[in-house]
Amino acid sequence: MRPKTSLFNALLTHFLMGVALGLSLVLLLGLFDAFHVRDLVAKSDAPVQTTLILVTTYGLMFGIGATLTGLVLTLEDES
Repeated sequence: MRPKTSLFNALLTHFLMGVALGLSLVLLLGLFDAFHVRDLVAKSDAPVQTTLILVTTYGLMFGIGATLTGLVLTLEDES
């Protein structure tokens, strides 16, 4: 029997796993360049800011999605 963890710790774990998944997807998009993301970023007016926005958006998008999914699963598990 596992000791109970707090809801915050469980959601933080889900958020961090989602961010890691989102960042790995951005890395794969940049490495394989199947959708020409690398060319799009390189030809933009500010490539550093474009890269930062892309990485931040994917990280937060996956992090928030994993947190909401983790919240539903954790609350369902408790009831």
